[in-house]
Amino acid sequence: MAVVDHSNREPATDRRAVILDIDNTLTPPRRPLEADMAQTLRSLSIPFFLGAGGDLRLALEQFIEPLHEFGYRGTFDAFLCNGPTRYRCELSETISTRLIRGFEMRQHLGEERFEEVLRIIRKVLDLDEFKLPDSIGIIGDRIVDRISMINVAPIGRPRVRLTSEAVANREVFRRYDEQTGFRRRFLARLSEDLAPFAADGLFISLGGETSFDIVINGNDKSFPLQALLDEGFDRVWYVGDALFEGGNDEAVLKFIQRWPGARNCPVEAIRVQSWRDTIGVLDNLGIVKRAAAR
Repeated sequence: MAVVDHSNREPATDRRAVILDIDNTLTPPRRPLEADMAQTLRSLSIPFFLGAGGDLRLALEQFIEPLHEFGYRGTFDAFLCNGPTRYRCELSETISTRLIRGFEMRQHLGEERFEEVLRIIRKVLDLDEFKLPDSIGIIGDRIVDRISMINVAPIGRPRVRLTSEAVANREVFRRYDEQTGFRRRFLARLSEDLAPFAADGLFISLGGETSFDIVINGNDKSFPLQALLDEGFDRVWYVGDALFEGGNDEAVLKFIQRWPGARNCPVEAIRVQSWRDTIGVLDNLGIVKRAAAR
């Protein structure tokens, strides 16, 4: 991805925006948006954008539909599937979503190499060292082709809204991962086996609390940053919970690190530990209209 140097451009106006991850940043992990967060978003004084790992179905059930039910009316863009797939979301009496930019990993790699990536993922999932204990169920598809990326979920990803049993299963896996380092070990092995595809820009990171995201560099969470700067925004904040090495927000950190020119990068990354932190972060940035939020 070519990075545009904005260092010599003096903004006529200070156009600011905030990009927000969904899972564990705007909502509890894989749970719907809550009322206080919806009210905060209704009270923002600058545009907000989504920058999320999930696809449109997940974004709708977890964030967009609850936001509409809480009374939000307006338009925002959602950069989904880890950033490169962009939808225009219009919330009025009904919800309308329109695809305005897409990217296809299968086309980028070619059919044969894409199928080889899938074969390698299946092989690693089936290794004895990554077999899950009987206390953890497989609750859906373990490999999900999201067109612009691949999501790998060792416990599976259901095609329907999570049940209470599925949520409990996720929690059992999350505790198992904390105790055994399962995902870090899996990430290391999968990265090693997919190393021949690094020249194609393939990159693997942790996804959410239970899965892994496989993306193409530049068509990742750095994409919305560059897109908004190219569209004239002078200051962009990215707020997410996975801003660390191996996290699926890491592309944001790399974008900032490689920023060229003498002027500081106009993107700032802010890590939150959970969705509960985000309201305070937005308030501290001075972009929540206090009178409207009461």
